[in-house]
Amino acid sequence: MGKSPATQSKPDSAQLLEAFSLFNETSRELTEAYGTLQAEVARLGAELASANARLRAELRAREALNQRLSLLLELLPGAVLVVDDAGAILQMNPEASRLLGSDKVGSVWHGLEDLRLGESGEEWLLQQPGKPIRRLAVAINALPDEGGQIVLLQDVTATRARQAAAQQRERLAAMGETMAGLAHQLRTPLATALLALEQMSWERGPEHIHKQRQRALQRLRALETTIDKMLLFLRSGEVEGGRIGVADILDGLRENFAELYRQKNVDLRLPTLSADLFLTGSREAWISILGNLLENALQFSPEGGTVRVDVAGVAGILHWTVCDEGPGVPTAERGRIFAPFYTRRRGGTGLGLSIVRNFVESMGGSIQVMDTAQGACFRIQVPVWTQPEPILRSSTAQEPR
Repeated sequence: MGKSPATQSKPDSAQLLEAFSLFNETSRELTEAYGTLQAEVARLGAELASANARLRAELRAREALNQRLSLLLELLPGAVLVVDDAGAILQMNPEASRLLGSDKVGSVWHGLEDLRLGESGEEWLLQQPGKPIRRLAVAINALPDEGGQIVLLQDVTATRARQAAAQQRERLAAMGETMAGLAHQLRTPLATALLALEQMSWERGPEHIHKQRQRALQRLRALETTIDKMLLFLRSGEVEGGRIGVADILDGLRENFAELYRQKNVDLRLPTLSADLFLTGSREAWISILGNLLENALQFSPEGGTVRVDVAGVAGILHWTVCDEGPGVPTAERGRIFAPFYTRRRGGTGLGLSIVRNFVESMGGSIQVMDTAQGACFRIQVPVWTQPEPILRSSTAQEPR
C-alpha cells in the first residue's frame, strides 16, 4: 500500500529545519568573520595612518636637512665638489665655481685642464691663463650610502707663502746668531795665518820661509774647512726631494770610510739589509750627513775599537744608530753638542752635529744621544719613503693627468 501525503511531508520538514539551522550557523560564522575582518581592517588602517604620518615627518625632516645642507654648501668658504664614482662633478658650491673659474658640472674633476697633481703628490696646482699658480689642498670623503665622493678643495697658496716667509725669517735670525760664532771661528786661523805671513823674512833663509808658508797654508786650509762646513750648515735645513735606498747609502759609507777606519785600526761594522728600505733625499746628502757621525766616532774611538751602525725599520720609521767605544758624551753636555760651533775636539768646527740635526729635522725626523755603558751612541729616527697613495681610491676612477 502506498504512503499518505501527510506521511511523505514529514521528512521534508525535517530537512528544511536542518537546512535552516545550517543557514543560521553559517550566517553567524560569516557575521563573526566579517566583524573580525572589519577589526583587522581598522587595525591595519591605523597602522598605515601611523606609518604614513611617520613617513611624512621623515620626509619633512629630510627636506629640512637638505635645505640646511644646501644652504651650508652655499655658504662654505671652501670649495666643495660632489662627484660620482668616476670623478664626474655632480654638484659644486659657488666657492668651487669661483676657484675653478666656472661651473664644471659634468666634468671629471681631476681631469680639468687647469688642474694637475703637484710633484709632492700631496697638493694640487691650479694654473689658469693669466693668473699665478695656486696651491690646493685636497680632501676626499666617500658617500657610502649614495656612492661617489665629496671633494674638498682649499686654497693654501697664501698659507704656504706665510709659512715660507716665517721659515725664511727664522733662518735669517739663526744666521745672524751664527755669524757671531762664525766670526770667532774664523778669527783665530786667519790671525795665525797673517802672523805667519808677517814673520816671513828672506833674510832668515829658505827653511824659515818654507816653515812659515806651511804654517800659513795649514791655517788657511782649516779656515776653508770651516767655511765649507758653515755653508753646509746653512743648507742643511733645506728639504731634500727624491728617494734613495738605504742599502745604497750603506754602500756609499763603506766606500768612503772603510780605508780611513783601517788606517786607524778601528773596526767599522755596517749592516747588510735583506729587504731594502727607502728614504726621502739624495744619496750624496745622506752619505754626507751620516758621514759626520762616522767621522766623530772615528776621531773618538781608541785604536782597536769598534764602531757599529745598525738600521731597523719599525712602523714606517727608520732607526739609525751609530755607536762607538770612545769616552762618550757627558750627560751635562748632551743638550749643547748640537748647538753650532760647540765642540769637544781640538781643531773641530763644532758644526757637524748641527748639520746632522738640521737635515734630519727637515726630513721630519729627530736625533738624540742614547744612554750606553760605554762610548757614545747616536740614534736617528726618520720616516721611510712611501709611495704616495692615489687621490681617488675608486676602482672606476680615471688616473690623474
